[in-house]
Amino acid sequence: MKAFIKQALKVLAAYTVAAGVFTFFVIAPVSMNNNQTLWLLLYSFVMFIFMAFIVSRTILSIGKYERYDKDTKTFSSKGFFYGLAAMLPYMLLGLIHLIIYHDTYDLGLRIFHYAFRCALGPMYFIINTLDYTWYGFTLAYLMVPVISLIWYFVGLKGLDKIELRKKIKDDEEFLK
Repeated sequence: MKAFIKQALKVLAAYTVAAGVFTFFVIAPVSMNNNQTLWLLLYSFVMFIFMAFIVSRTILSIGKYERYDKDTKTFSSKGFFYGLAAMLPYMLLGLIHLIIYHDTYDLGLRIFHYAFRCALGPMYFIINTLDYTWYGFTLAYLMVPVISLIWYFVGLKGLDKIELRKKIKDDEEFLK
């Protein structure tokens, strides 16, 4: 269990880095005078790609490590649970936000609302596209576990570079 939490914290850190980068650079699309929403959606999508890359590299290395570690019990969907455990703090933040936030001008609640929005910043384009519905938020929260599921499986099975190298080698032979 201790090893599971340690690996889930790595995925949490990877996502938090992406959310932090989103927060740090969000002033650029927010300051656009014309069509602010479109710029924010595009920026969110770019940050989503960045987040997916960081999370996939992290969980891929975990899958590769566990592939050769004889002490670890592995199964194909373990990456989903790593991602789900990593998103639990953000899900808790969302639950608290849902319970306490109302459209008021109280400074503490506004700061909490902005923290919540920045925490889900890389998935804002999903939430906005689905009109802030419950399934939009659910899909956003499930993106990290799904990415983790796919890339953990790839790392666990060793599929990450073997086929790519073979294909490049075959193409090089063809060109000679």
